[in-house]
Amino acid sequence: MSGWTGSIVNRIEENRMFCDTIEVGTRLTEYFYSDRHPYEVVSVEDQKHVWVRELDHKPADDMAYSNNWILISNPDNPERYLVKRGKYWYWTGTCTLEQWESGDSNMQLRLVVSGFDPEVLKKRGKQTKYSRASVSFGKGDYYYDYSF
Repeated sequence: MSGWTGSIVNRIEENRMFCDTIEVGTRLTEYFYSDRHPYEVVSVEDQKHVWVRELDHKPADDMAYSNNWILISNPDNPERYLVKRGKYWYWTGTCTLEQWESGDSNMQLRLVVSGFDPEVLKKRGKQTKYSRASVSFGKGDYYYDYSF
């Protein structure tokens, strides 16, 4: 168990497939230290390239510290792109030189903090960044750890 942190349930479930194929409407869970956030698939390019959107949640009962949630699809939530490379999924973001030059200084600062390099953008015209995602497909689950 060396190197594991957070909930053991999250470590066991992350990067698993709870469904045979990924389709529009398939739910997925993103795992954090001990919390979980649900998403739904909104577009499938193939089984290794999908667009997803986070689901909203509201309490299913009035009990304090309950983890019973109603998950609600919200088309106003931003879509995010997931790519499978090898056996892991990655959040993917691309920035073009045009986007960089048309943005304000706050947006440019966020891009630099996210790892985008203005010099690479000037040379290549665009840059793509990958960030490892701890997700599993086939079930969407929201969990809030009240102990922190």
